[in-house]
Amino acid sequence: MTDYVLGDRGTVHIITDDFYDAEILQVFEELQIDRERVWNGEARLVPEPDNPYQPHTIAVYVDDLKVGRFSEKDADSYWAPITRVVASGYEAVAHLQLTAVLRRLSGDSFIESAGTLSLSAPGSLFPLNQAPTQAALLPQGSSIKVLDEKNHSEYLHGILPGSGEGRLILSLENNPIKHSDGRLTECVEVFHDRKMVGRLSTQISEQLAPVIRYAYDHDKLTSAWGTIRGNAFELSLTVQAVRPSEISDEWFEHLPNNVPELLPLADTYDVPDAYVATDGELHRASTTKKKRGFIGSRPASETDNVQDSQDQDSTAPGAPLGLQRIAVLLGVVGGIVLVIGLVLIFYKPMLGILGVVLGASVAFLALFFGRENSYDEEAVSEDPLEH
Repeated sequence: MTDYVLGDRGTVHIITDDFYDAEILQVFEELQIDRERVWNGEARLVPEPDNPYQPHTIAVYVDDLKVGRFSEKDADSYWAPITRVVASGYEAVAHLQLTAVLRRLSGDSFIESAGTLSLSAPGSLFPLNQAPTQAALLPQGSSIKVLDEKNHSEYLHGILPGSGEGRLILSLENNPIKHSDGRLTECVEVFHDRKMVGRLSTQISEQLAPVIRYAYDHDKLTSAWGTIRGNAFELSLTVQAVRPSEISDEWFEHLPNNVPELLPLADTYDVPDAYVATDGELHRASTTKKKRGFIGSRPASETDNVQDSQDQDSTAPGAPLGLQRIAVLLGVVGGIVLVIGLVLIFYKPMLGILGVVLGASVAFLALFFGRENSYDEEAVSEDPLEH
């Protein structure tokens, strides 16, 4: 299926806890205790009308691994636009930042994770107009202010949505200006459905002009994502495009126009059943609120044996008791040395100070061995699907 890259001018936090640990571990391949890792890449958003726990939820996939889902509230908000994409024959794609770290809780290990999608508000996921057929769409990037848009305010107010904000597909054309002294200044003009609506600054125009000329030489117009915002009294227009130096060689090779046409707006869309249970979801009935554990840094292939290893480690004879004994012993020794050092300060200051420093160091070492990296069970978020 063809990817449909959704608007990315916002953030949506997804649920990754409890039922996706094994899949998240496969994404990172290995994790270490208290060392957070970050993964960035494209994720597929898959509607699950047949989800037995939360009908009409939206799963988040990295390749073939389900690593999370939308909250019930966000799933309700995004259900219509995401199902529109799928019903139109495309895969809904958005950028995902996934973080994960291995933690310890009362001798057990578990994965603590979070996921954030770069995703526009539901009403701004799609452009209000279609991209020109023979156009190369620039990759989305930071916002670039469109100048002189006030000269076209009557037209722009006519396309401004009632919500006060909307996404557009704008066309960029390079029309150099010749000055009286013979100098040529690059000027990139901005069009909406063949109607001029402003221009870009001279500096940005000089950067984009070679890109526009390249596309034109290959029989393509240059288009870009844009955003219109405003009300009855004022409005603004921006272009979201990467700087020319950031455009990949692949873009120049293919000159893609990746805004496919969608089905017309409707109240509902038919999408196929897509629920596939993860390992955690299959065993959710026997899973307590306490997170399922993982021991050490393990590759994905070892996840099936992780729980058995955890059980063996947690019952290993003498391990916790040994650490406690070491901590008590070091604490006693450190306290004795510290007291001796305090006494010696009055008779032999240098030797006394040395004793105080040494005693305090040993005492802190005892605290290190005796500490317990515990987390209050109430701090572990409750899964909304259990209601």
